[in-house]
Amino acid sequence: MSGSSKGPNLLEDAFQVSLGTYIVSADTTIRLDATNEDTGTTVDWDRVVGGGDASRFRLDGAWRFGDRHKLRAMWFDFSRSRTETLDREIEWGDEVFPVSAEATAKTRFSIYEVAYEYAFLKRETLELTGTAGIHWTQYKAELSATVNGASGTREASDSAKLNAPLPVVGVRGLWRIHRNFWLDGAVQYFALQYDVYDGSILDTRIGVLWQPSKWVGIGLGYNRFDVDVDLDDNDFQGKFEWVYDGPQLFYNVSF
Repeated sequence: MSGSSKGPNLLEDAFQVSLGTYIVSADTTIRLDATNEDTGTTVDWDRVVGGGDASRFRLDGAWRFGDRHKLRAMWFDFSRSRTETLDREIEWGDEVFPVSAEATAKTRFSIYEVAYEYAFLKRETLELTGTAGIHWTQYKAELSATVNGASGTREASDSAKLNAPLPVVGVRGLWRIHRNFWLDGAVQYFALQYDVYDGSILDTRIGVLWQPSKWVGIGLGYNRFDVDVDLDDNDFQGKFEWVYDGPQLFYNVSF
């Protein structure tokens, strides 16, 4: 297949890098328990944070080091902050935030992935690969407010920090639809119960890419990511459920 007349060949190119941004709909539920192991309030975090200032990016890279062998890396970052008046009392870690408190909620969610892919089916216009790798999930949620009590006014603040390495396995497909148009899809899943961790992860993504030259590629995709973790360590005692899904616009290079 000639790459000069039909654009780059993603089934043969050694390197591929894409940078995208999302319109994300997120659903986050967190429970941060106190250090004495009392159960805290399960917080619908997105209702507390609302639609405040947010940033979201995803960077993907792949290195094809053999006809059927590939290494892939990914970084996703999502952060948000907002100040809101609470409509109910919230037990958050070692703090109690009363009704009508003016609370500031901040979140930072990052995912790092490294995976190996092997093409078990390879044709002139199609490639199907099996993947095995690890997602490293980092999450920090902080809630702070000025609280009026019997002893006067004080600043209340507590945060949950999650660092969870979750292995994943899955499948990926890459299909040259026509000339410079490609269809790329992947599904990854794993569940792990070990030591202080008990969690699962599901990552699905599909996208259409137009790649007329090696330095110019425009794609539109859809991604859904679902992580569910119970954790009991020094930084986080509680439960964390996070789902995001939405369309992604990305720029791609392949050479």
